Amino acid sequence: MNRVLVLAAPLAAAGLLVGSAAAKTPYPPKASGSGTETTGGSGLGAGVSFAPRFALATYDGEHYVLYLTPKPVTCAKAVFTKPPYLTVTIVGGAPLVVGKPTPNSGSSAFVQVDFFVGPTHYYAVQPKVKLVLTRVDPRKNGVWHGRVTVPTTHFEGKSFSFAGTFAARWCGKA
Repeated sequence: MNRVLVLAAPLAAAGLLVGSAAAKTPYPPKASGSGTETTGGSGLGAGVSFAPRFALATYDGEHYVLYLTPKPVTCAKAVFTKPPYLTVTIVGGAPLVVGKPTPNSGSSAFVQVDFFVGPTHYYAVQPKVKLVLTRVDPRKNGVWHGRVTVPTTHFEGKSFSFAGTFAARWCGKA
């Protein structure tokens, strides 16, 4: 039986899910790929609609984090984004994978999507999340391209799903 991890967490606990279990993801990333996706897509998380039109890529000192937001946000204020928005965290001790799905195999290498539904509340989904980076450009203001899918997942009577693409401006270390 496959278990699904969906956690409801207050914002004060942000970072506890991804920070302690896995090795630090190598930094800086290497340039790779030729993807051209734009930012778009849609999803639902705990009754809240998600339709990002803007994206940023950051490094928090341990992991890469993509912010998928409905409105533009600056690199300096990404962590203060107003909900609803999604973050996609890439956790693992190996270099980024470009052109095929990012490893999502357990506690040492995984992708976590956080559905921020309120100013102090989010839901984290890990198993079966699929992230494909199609381009990584680590130059200042470079753009990362790819796609992310969260298959329909149920938790405590709530549903979570998302399918979209992104063209995320690279911010570097957050």
